[in-house]
Amino acid sequence: MSSALIISCLSQKGGVGKSTITRLIARTYAAANWKVKIADINTKQKTSVDWAALRLEQGIEPEIAAEAFNSVKVALKQTYDLMVFDGRPDSDTSTLDCARESHLIVIPTGATLDDLRPQVLFAHELQSRGITNNKILFVLNKTPESLVAVQDAAHYIRSAGYAVVSLDLPMKVGYQNAQNTGRAASETSFPSLNERADSVAAEIVRVANQLAGF
Repeated sequence: MSSALIISCLSQKGGVGKSTITRLIARTYAAANWKVKIADINTKQKTSVDWAALRLEQGIEPEIAAEAFNSVKVALKQTYDLMVFDGRPDSDTSTLDCARESHLIVIPTGATLDDLRPQVLFAHELQSRGITNNKILFVLNKTPESLVAVQDAAHYIRSAGYAVVSLDLPMKVGYQNAQNTGRAASETSFPSLNERADSVAAEIVRVANQLAGF
């Protein structure tokens, strides 16, 4: 394993905000003066690569590097304080490679059973391949306004044996608009949305740093 901190945002399915969480993590560490790179493993779409290019074009600081990679091993030859893998939305070989190399695996999910069930099954699959459950952290993303729905979703995840970040990221236009302009979820025009995203990121950072012994 590389001496860098390695976090992977992985998913069994698309549309759950994997890239959203990847960018939030990357920006949080970069703002703390870490040398950060996003390794975009989804080489067909390259959404994080395109986002980083837009961020650079807009002159947004801190700068965040991003590059597409077909190979996890090649990506890890890079020298960075933090490498964040934005994985493919499936369980292919590269996904397992990311998981095995990572200090922490973040799995985003919506609050509906259509998202929760496959994401929890995905976590089970990772466990069956040798990934311990303490390395897996769920994040509820694109959640509805219903507090009960969010609480039920968190209970579903915990009942399956996994940790979930205390706060969720709700479905808000402000988050969408920020990312459309090369910003992270913590860089919106709304202080309350930024504070919530920062809190989500802080919990991820705490768990990742603890697992890595930082």
